[in-house]
Amino acid sequence: MTTRFAMIGCGGFARRYHVPTLLADADVRLAGIFDPYPAPAVAELARRSGARLVDTLDELPEADAAIVTTPHTLHAGHADHALARGWATLVDKPFVMKSADARRLIAAAAAGRLVNAVGFNRRLDAGCLRAREIIRSGGIGAVRHVQTVQLGYERGGWFLDPALGGGGAYTGRGTHMADIVPWLIDSRPTALRSRLRAGPVGRADLGGFIELAFPGIECLMTCIEEGWHMWDEIRIFGDDGMIELRRPLTMPTGWHLAWLSRRGAAREERAAEPNEGLLTTEFLAALRTGSPVSCSFADALLSVRIIEAAFESAAAGAATIALA
Repeated sequence: MTTRFAMIGCGGFARRYHVPTLLADADVRLAGIFDPYPAPAVAELARRSGARLVDTLDELPEADAAIVTTPHTLHAGHADHALARGWATLVDKPFVMKSADARRLIAAAAAGRLVNAVGFNRRLDAGCLRAREIIRSGGIGAVRHVQTVQLGYERGGWFLDPALGGGGAYTGRGTHMADIVPWLIDSRPTALRSRLRAGPVGRADLGGFIELAFPGIECLMTCIEEGWHMWDEIRIFGDDGMIELRRPLTMPTGWHLAWLSRRGAAREERAAEPNEGLLTTEFLAALRTGSPVSCSFADALLSVRIIEAAFESAAAGAATIALA
């Protein structure tokens, strides 16, 4: 049975991570593409696939599922449209900007019994999955401290426009850590404080620093524009060892894992593996077989609230914000 897809947005990210998987599947048809300002590559994709290329959402043809991959602040409205049309919906990260929007979309998907997912691809990464397994099995003992470092951000385009990007590095990159850290350590944060560095007038902020408190655990998150461009790392310290996850600068996806013993001896090392296409493949499987997705709308709510609260804290002079 053919599954018809609508692409809501079709920029470089969509064409690299989603479209190849869809086109390689004989039982998928690309029915429509919404892109108000299509690049030549998008027009060529529409011609080659037979998809209808439109510049308004209402012109999209009937479909079974949609992938929302538009600028960050537009996700909520575009997901609303997809769900209202009865389409299963995959939204690229960050899910949405406001927790109220997240809750509304969760309710709408549940009411329509529609498959829904958010594109936090680190939950599907082999290194991250192994790290979670080690932590859950007590491999580093009780977790005591977490550090994350993210350096660099996009250098131009809509990402730096607050009306579209919704913020700078916190929104575009910190949201990944807001999702993956609670998932890795299997704990829910209770409060946070944030210090944000403002950008020039009319431009997104420059990132900042978040102190995230879990029961018995503190997490320090650095997420700034400067430094080694697009550096990503997570260090999780326990009573009996530590785990380091690092994304190689030569790879857009995939995480290197190092597991060290209490005395610093290497216990396990796993090279980063590319995971391009895994999200789209998982979403297709959920549509066809009812298998679970790694991150549903409901699962992504916490990441939305963490980043939302980080902006609230910064605006209030690094005040402590409780996370209900």
